[in-house]
Amino acid sequence: MKKWIIISAIVVVILGASGWFLLGKKDQTQSFAAVAQTTTVQKGKLEVAVSGSGSVTATTDQDVTAENTILVVDSVNVATGNTVYKGKTLVTFSNGVAVTAPFSGKIMEVNVESGNGASRGTILLRIEDKDGVISPITRGDNNVSNSLSGGSSLTADTVSVKEGDVVNAGATLVTFTDGSILNAPVAGTISSFSVASGDSVQSSETVAHIINYNSLQTTISVDELDITKVQVGQSVKITASAFEDETFEGKVTKVAEAGTPANGVSTFDVTVQITEPKSLKIGMSTEASITIESKEDALYVPVEAVYKSGDEKYVLVPATSNDSTQSTKKVTVETGISNDTFVEITSGLTIGESIQIPIVQSRGNSFQGGMMIPSGGFPGGGGSFPSGGGFPSGDFGGSNGGGAPFGGGAPSGGRGGN
Repeated sequence: MKKWIIISAIVVVILGASGWFLLGKKDQTQSFAAVAQTTTVQKGKLEVAVSGSGSVTATTDQDVTAENTILVVDSVNVATGNTVYKGKTLVTFSNGVAVTAPFSGKIMEVNVESGNGASRGTILLRIEDKDGVISPITRGDNNVSNSLSGGSSLTADTVSVKEGDVVNAGATLVTFTDGSILNAPVAGTISSFSVASGDSVQSSETVAHIINYNSLQTTISVDELDITKVQVGQSVKITASAFEDETFEGKVTKVAEAGTPANGVSTFDVTVQITEPKSLKIGMSTEASITIESKEDALYVPVEAVYKSGDEKYVLVPATSNDSTQSTKKVTVETGISNDTFVEITSGLTIGESIQIPIVQSRGNSFQGGMMIPSGGFPGGGGSFPSGGGFPSGDFGGSNGGGAPFGGGAPSGGRGGN
C-alpha cells in the first residue's frame, strides 16, 4: 500500500508539472501573438523636416585692423571724359597726399567726390591709355605717384572708443596723425580694444574685435541624402538645451557647397539666422528642424499602416462578414509626402475611415511596429507632426531619422515619399 501511495504521488507531481508547462507555453505563445489595433484617417497640416544640432554663434564676429583705415577726400581735380597727362593731380586727400596720373590718357569714370572716405584698395577712378586699355586707379595702387600706403606703421592720435562700447557701422574708432581714420566696418560691441593715443600701430595689426550679440545664428550638419531638399529662405524651428520649453524661429541663410566626409558619408553645413534670439547666448547648444515641405488639409495615416508589395501600396481595412466574424480587406492607396511618423494618402481612403495598424505584443507589454514599406520608401524627417484630428503640430525631434523603421531599416530624416 505504501508503494502505491508513493507511485500515485509521483504521477500527480508529473501530471501537475506537465500541465503547468503546457499552460505556460500556451500563455507565452499568446503573449507574442500578433495583435492589431485600428486608427482613423486624419486630415490636417503635414510637415516634412530635416533636423540637426549645432551651437549659437554671432553673425558678426570680426577683427578690425589698421588696414581698414580711410582717408577723407579733399578735392577731385578731374571729371569723366577729361584727357590728362602723366603726373597730373587727380585726387587730393585732407592730409595733403595727392594721387597723380600714372600715364597719359582719358578719364573714363570717377568714383569719389569731396568729403568721401577712401579705404585702402578703393577704386578712385578709371583711366584709358593710348592703346585703349582701361585701368583702375586705387588708393594704395603701386603704380600711383605718392602711393597712399600709409607706411608700415601709423601713430594713433585720438581714440574715440573703449572696450565694451556698442558702435554702429562707420563709427570712428581711431584717428591717426597722418590724417587717416579707422572706422568700425560693422555694427556691434567692441569685445577687445588694444590701442591708446600715441601708440604706434602696424598696418596689419588688429586694433579691435567687434561682435554683434543681437544678431545670432546656428550652424547644423545635414546628411548628404537630405541636403538637396534644403534651400536658403526655408523656415526653421530651433530649441536650446538652456530653454527646454521655448522654441525660436529662424531662416536658412547659407547652404554649404562642399561637404565634410566621415565614415563614407558626407555632411553639409547649413547656417540658420535666428530671427529673435531673446535670451540666447553665444555657445549654447541648439537643435534645429528645417521645414522642407508642408501641406495643408492633407489626409494622413501612421507610416506603419502602409504596406508595399512590388509597386503596390495598400492598407488593411477592418471588415465584418455575413456571419459577424471580423476580418480585413486590402485597399490600394497612393501616397504623397511623409515624415517619420505620418504619410499622406492622396488616393484610396477618406477622412475618418478606420484602418488597421499591425502590432506585435511582447510579454513585457512593449510594442514593436511591423511595416512592410521597404527602406527608402517613406523616409521620414526630423519628426514634425501634422495638426488636425488630435495629432500635435510643430513638434520635432533632435536628429535625422528618428522614427520607426521602414521594413526593418531606420529612415533618414526629412525626405518625402512619392
